[in-house]
Amino acid sequence: MAQVVREVIGVGLLLGVGALPAAAQSMALPAADPVGIARSGAQVAYGYSLEAAATNPALLASLKEKGGVYLSAGVEMSSTQQTMESTQQSLFSSDRNRALVAFGLAARLTPSLTLGLKVDDPFLRHGSLPDEAPSRYLGDGIDISARRMEAQAAWALNPNLSIGFGIGVARLSYASTSVMRFDVPNDPTLPASAGNPVNGLVEQRVGQSADKVVPSYSLGLRWALNTRWTMGFAYQSALKADLDMKAGFRNANLGYFGNDGLSSPPLAIDTRAATLLAASQPVAAGASTLELPSQATIGIRHRNMPFMTWEADLRWTSASLRVPSFAAVQTPSGVVSTPWELPHGRSHLGLSASTELELGKVWTLRAGMSLDQRSIDATSTEPLLGGAPTAAFSIGAGYKLWGGELNFGYQYRQSQDQDTTRLNGDWSSTGYRSIGTRIRMEGMGHLMALGYKMTF
Repeated sequence: MAQVVREVIGVGLLLGVGALPAAAQSMALPAADPVGIARSGAQVAYGYSLEAAATNPALLASLKEKGGVYLSAGVEMSSTQQTMESTQQSLFSSDRNRALVAFGLAARLTPSLTLGLKVDDPFLRHGSLPDEAPSRYLGDGIDISARRMEAQAAWALNPNLSIGFGIGVARLSYASTSVMRFDVPNDPTLPASAGNPVNGLVEQRVGQSADKVVPSYSLGLRWALNTRWTMGFAYQSALKADLDMKAGFRNANLGYFGNDGLSSPPLAIDTRAATLLAASQPVAAGASTLELPSQATIGIRHRNMPFMTWEADLRWTSASLRVPSFAAVQTPSGVVSTPWELPHGRSHLGLSASTELELGKVWTLRAGMSLDQRSIDATSTEPLLGGAPTAAFSIGAGYKLWGGELNFGYQYRQSQDQDTTRLNGDWSSTGYRSIGTRIRMEGMGHLMALGYKMTF
């Protein structure tokens, strides 16, 4: 009993740390299925689990049954908040929800060979800032998603050692928007000059989008040290695509301004601005590469009593995060572009831990937490990609019925407050300039899924 109490206290402390606000939620999801979500992704060594095989294909060889299948659906929700120190006005992002789908299948062909199939969503990042957001000129919307499908195979080299791999494709989707201001000369069909002076500005949102199918692969290893201890290793490839971006104006224009960017516009600017926009052409990004990083994970699992199992994983994420440049606009007076590019990623470590309790023959309870180091330099902090250290905690349950198991998983992610003076600026007829007002950024997210698994 004393050992059980110590285990429960230890798990409680881990979850308490995970609940602390430590940073903006990570772009990489711990899992897309309810079991993986409830474990916060800590399952690379979790044998006898079809859901864990989505993380480590070598675990297919450890399944007790000859085969199994699961299907789940869920939702990922996230939002960001910006608060200007000078006004204490808080602005919240929109476009907060995305659907999740996960599927897994396994079939043992021989005592040493097991085949599988998985579908999941390894990366998601999305959000649109309000029209009046102070950082809108540096990008005000992003939508990154990856849906992956891999065929898997695992070989049991002996009862305690197995290897596996997965190979397939991932559909990458990307969209971004930014807000620009355009000089409106007296004759908007001609370039601005001394004889055709600028007489006001128009503010307009410009966006671009594309999607592409790219190859994907994963590798895995499982080593059962004894009946209680197991080690696992998994590698997930980077996903990279050169996108054929399509650019265009988004929504109606956002307002008119005087040449200083602050005062009221001159009369009849709306007609001249409409002529200017009709004579202008949005063009796609010059740099159009989208790359989502690779991950390598090593984990250790311990079944310290018949009804309780825990696992801890150490995860390394590469520095290969890259996103395309923002769209630009060719106007009669020249090219207008966003005065900022989204930053590249940096390599970082992450730690995940989970525990699972089997209560009787029908209930299984799960809990987990995760911590990740900073994935983008602090000097490049901005709200679209985030990138500060990440913390999250999760819970879930499984209930056996109808000859299978119904599972639910939930994860909560909360961001640490981040202060910056780089994001606020003004755009006048002479161009964009930074103002340097301090802005506080906050964020939070929820991840949940419901699924059903059957074995045969």
